Amino acid sequence: IAYTFGLTCIYGVIFSLGLPSNLLSLWGLYHLGRSGGGGCQLVYILNLLLSDLLQLLTLPLWIIYLQGGHRWPYGQLTCELVGYVFYVNVYASVMFLCLIAMDRCLAIVYPLSSRRVRTIRVAAVSGVAVWTLTFLFCLSGLLPSVFDADRLLCLEQYPVSSKFAYFKIATVLLGFLLPSIRHSPTILTLRRSPSLSDHERHKIVGILVVITINFIAVFGPYHLMGGYRFVSLLRTEVPCELEHSIFLVYRLCYGLTSLNTLLDPLFYIFLCPDESNRCCNWKGLLTKNFHRVVVGGHDLHNDEKLVRGPAKKEGHNHSDHNPDETQRAAASPTSQAGVHC
Repeated sequence: IAYTFGLTCIYGVIFSLGLPSNLLSLWGLYHLGRSGGGGCQLVYILNLLLSDLLQLLTLPLWIIYLQGGHRWPYGQLTCELVGYVFYVNVYASVMFLCLIAMDRCLAIVYPLSSRRVRTIRVAAVSGVAVWTLTFLFCLSGLLPSVFDADRLLCLEQYPVSSKFAYFKIATVLLGFLLPSIRHSPTILTLRRSPSLSDHERHKIVGILVVITINFIAVFGPYHLMGGYRFVSLLRTEVPCELEHSIFLVYRLCYGLTSLNTLLDPLFYIFLCPDESNRCCNWKGLLTKNFHRVVVGGHDLHNDEKLVRGPAKKEGHNHSDHNPDETQRAAASPTSQAGVHC
């Protein structure tokens, strides 16, 4: 089947490129943290990359599942674990992307008053809260099981139960639409900030635009198509006909969600325009100054440097470098079998 070959190629390319790039990024963050740099942004970015890495490690299993004709050979426990990783990765990534965008907004618009909340301690507590809430929320929708022992289907239900349909609708509303709506004013606020030079504004807005692309092009099709699918399944009396009509489109949207694992490491290149040659020099990643190459040698903790003008009264606390932050957003593959109504 064409879609099986297509998804296999997509997952294979993402695994081949995403695994080394995410490992290199994590290595750079590790050295940055050891040097005392990064600030609260380091915590958010580290969580994003760890989530991506966990999802990347499940891709070979989904490739085997696709090539085996949608028959899961690893048993119920493994299916539930891999499916759980998929959902947790998607919605944890969305939440961390929102936290990164919010942190950027506070650092630029309210550099002095936000110092007390923009700390590593607060970032760590926020990270624990995101993981805990995401774990519990996804667990409520994936129990009692997402494995069909009779047909060896993993994370697939034909026909879909009402409980799972309501869970998926809730994920669209709470895990995608609400964060997307909350993220939009952040971009407008930063664009209108009078304290930024044109160069700084273009740089920060560019970072946020990349996050927005993650929302629209990576997570958007999957959630919008999923919302249509599960609302329609609750209303229709012929679910099999509906499942057949949208199966290929829905599978393609599933494949797109894994692209965020490729986009996240690109922030490193985007965030170091002043030292682009060093940032893009992959041979330099193997040197002793690896961490400075990856992050462009910037101290992410001193965000207030972005604010210009004498009215800010904080010039003596500034670093010599401009702040750079990395964002990523998030999702991953889960393969659904052909429709067996």
